[in-house]
Amino acid sequence: MLDVARGDIWEAASRWIEDEIGLHFQAGQRRDLQRRLDAAAARLGLPDARSCAQWLLQGQAGARGREVLAECLGIRETYFFRDPPFFGQLTDEVLAPLIETRRNTTRHLRLWSAGCATGEEPYSLAMLVASLLPDWRQWNIAILATDLNAAALDRGRAGTYGPWSVRGSVPELAAPYLLPRAGGRHEVHEDIRRTVHFEQLNLVTTGAFPASAADIDLIVCRNVLMYFAPARRGAVLCRLRDALADGGWVVTNPVEIPAAGVDGMTVAIFGGLVALRRSAGAADVPSGRAAAAPAALARRAPAAAPIRRSRPGQVPPAAAPAGDRPEPAAAAADREAACRRAMRDDKLDPQWPYLLSCILSERGADDEAAAALQRTLYLAPDHVLAHFNLGSIAARQGRPGASRRHFAAALGRLSSGPPDEVVPGSGGMTARELARVIGTSTGGA
Repeated sequence: MLDVARGDIWEAASRWIEDEIGLHFQAGQRRDLQRRLDAAAARLGLPDARSCAQWLLQGQAGARGREVLAECLGIRETYFFRDPPFFGQLTDEVLAPLIETRRNTTRHLRLWSAGCATGEEPYSLAMLVASLLPDWRQWNIAILATDLNAAALDRGRAGTYGPWSVRGSVPELAAPYLLPRAGGRHEVHEDIRRTVHFEQLNLVTTGAFPASAADIDLIVCRNVLMYFAPARRGAVLCRLRDALADGGWVVTNPVEIPAAGVDGMTVAIFGGLVALRRSAGAADVPSGRAAAAPAALARRAPAAAPIRRSRPGQVPPAAAPAGDRPEPAAAAADREAACRRAMRDDKLDPQWPYLLSCILSERGADDEAAAALQRTLYLAPDHVLAHFNLGSIAARQGRPGASRRHFAAALGRLSSGPPDEVVPGSGGMTARELARVIGTSTGGA
């Protein structure tokens, strides 16, 4: 029986929310939880957060109550073409090769935006595909957009957006499909809207995925897993893996990939994009350690960089795996050698030792990776992701004191700037979102 007098109500409410909705609030986020439950209480006609917590623990939250809680507890930070360098790398390394493969065969593409919020991301994907395919209307293009928030999905289906949704650097390729309307609003072109199917889905608590979530070529699931308990993230990635076609891709935020990797998936590094690719027969792989996943890469690109097919100054081609098979050992060695050559040629650029650290982490060489990260910090003391990755390595090695120091250093640097600013090299994660990941990694301490 719950003892409210001892203050257990918040812990019990956190457990209920995690079990029933899938969102995870650790001990250090109690104030955030109370603020969000206050908002839910106002919507539900309840006095305050405590009464809302009692109400849900008494089993009174039906379908409508869960919808309100999902709307108030979730965080929605999205806009069209958020993080343009990400979309550029996604074009170069995943979508363009996939289109070339399908052009003379099935001429179909199946994409999934998992955790789509109000729909800006799946529509951005649709516009990107349309820009790559002059005859895209003659292709079978299906984009699934899922979220647990029913109200957000309704906004996505409507396809009309205010100025806040276009606050980033929207590339020229979107102009034919993102149509200006009165009052600074924009409307998504009807043909683009027809390619996107919105469906309510909770990645954590839903049973079997719907039929529409099968044989997917590319799943984009960025800045979603950080809202789940750490133990659940790997399980969700395994479920996403099983929804892929053989050779299909999952692109998530690099810092959300478990350090032990995901069974049946290989890690691919393309400049600043880190992706997981399903191996043939992945559903039959035994439980065990897969390829170790790196954290993030920080090959910097300007926040407003346009999407284009190639970029000067990128890691040499040998530094990126290609083709339909897992990267052979020789290619991995070539990537490492190319990075070391770049370090010799440009000794003052902190991004090269940082990139080397990610390549070393990928093959489990944590000590060497840590040394490369220390060199990164020597050249760039404020490099947030270097501190984050050193904290992660120390945690894996059973050195909690060093882990806490590096995580604290990362948090200090994150707090010095705007919370909505994208952290360079993080795959589009804002300072606020990365701080949440660090909080989860430290148990909210």
